[in-house]
Amino acid sequence: MAALLTLRRTHVMCEEESMKKVPIADIRGRTYFSQAVYLDSGYILASPDVPFTTEMRDRLLEWGFRNVFTEGEPVEESTAISVETAAEAGELNRSYEDEQNRKETTEFFAKAVRTLEDAFERFQEKEELRLTTFTDTAKEMIAELKSNRRFMLSLDDSASPAKDYLATHSVKTAILALALADYLKYPPYKQIDIGLAGLLHEIGLLKIPDALHLADRPLSAQEKKTLMAHPVLGFRILKSAGFPADVCRAVLEHNERMDGSGSPQRLTGDKLSDYGRILAVAASYNAATSKRPYKSGADGHSGLLDLLKDAGKRYDERVLAALVYTLSLYPIGTYVRMSNQAIGVVVNANREDPKHPLVKLIIDENGNRYANPPLVQTREGDEVTIASSLTKEELRSIAAGK
Repeated sequence: MAALLTLRRTHVMCEEESMKKVPIADIRGRTYFSQAVYLDSGYILASPDVPFTTEMRDRLLEWGFRNVFTEGEPVEESTAISVETAAEAGELNRSYEDEQNRKETTEFFAKAVRTLEDAFERFQEKEELRLTTFTDTAKEMIAELKSNRRFMLSLDDSASPAKDYLATHSVKTAILALALADYLKYPPYKQIDIGLAGLLHEIGLLKIPDALHLADRPLSAQEKKTLMAHPVLGFRILKSAGFPADVCRAVLEHNERMDGSGSPQRLTGDKLSDYGRILAVAASYNAATSKRPYKSGADGHSGLLDLLKDAGKRYDERVLAALVYTLSLYPIGTYVRMSNQAIGVVVNANREDPKHPLVKLIIDENGNRYANPPLVQTREGDEVTIASSLTKEELRSIAAGK
């Protein structure tokens, strides 16, 4: 907890003329503001649809913050409309804007991966972990998710500049964990902790030979035992570096499972933290859908179904439900065959109805490629619906004209 005191305190300067300084100690529990509340000039603490809670107030005071900034007024109830719906309603038809947003997201992802690689290398060389490096990255991820959510949730491993799997997997796990935390309405300060845990959940692997965690062969019983120790190693590394206790615990628990079949302690669900449950789902989904030396990655739909088979057994049902509503049953980027044999790709999830995402049609029912691909919002009862997702083998056959 004390380590979080290193958070930057560069408060609003040029905005002070238009924004009011509000003493944190004066804010009553569960208060809404009519405009966004800022912790500093670069970080939104609460939007108009998020209440400022007693827990949030006490935590900020504990961290040493004394004021927040806003152009709004305290109100008893949220005055926000569905900002996400209003913002996204017209954007899908603006192809240029889409391309710019996709490019921005890809560049952000590459930068985050490089930042993590550099931090991991510094740790291996000097045994040094800078909390601010990971805190700043987590905060930037939260902001990028708000701006370019659907592109952040459809990032491909090919966009990563990483030399190996570890940094890419850690960044993608952190992004998905933050998206789940957002859906589950975790306040911003808890989202930062969850982002930290996602970025650092595999830090213990840096103490294990690359030949084991990057192996493209079956491991021996002793090698598996060594590999399974990495959550304990990660916990010890982060604890000794002064990271928050909740972050350390989540890293320790990310391979545990609700039924006690996980590792390293074989804990059951009643003993697992909320952060640990979120991290288990995010890390498992990304592992399932990522290419490794010994396997090809599953498509998003198949990876999701694999986790859903273990709902209530190995994974927390509430977190899995959040995963479905965040990604939809057909995650962004999934290629699908429609009931009339047309081929399309999912371009956006429907958070109100995860069975019916937005689909861009690529090939019509007669096998002809669209010159201007139409967008179709699938709905219950439509004459044409999604029939199935396409495997990578099916996609290769279609591309080859078979």
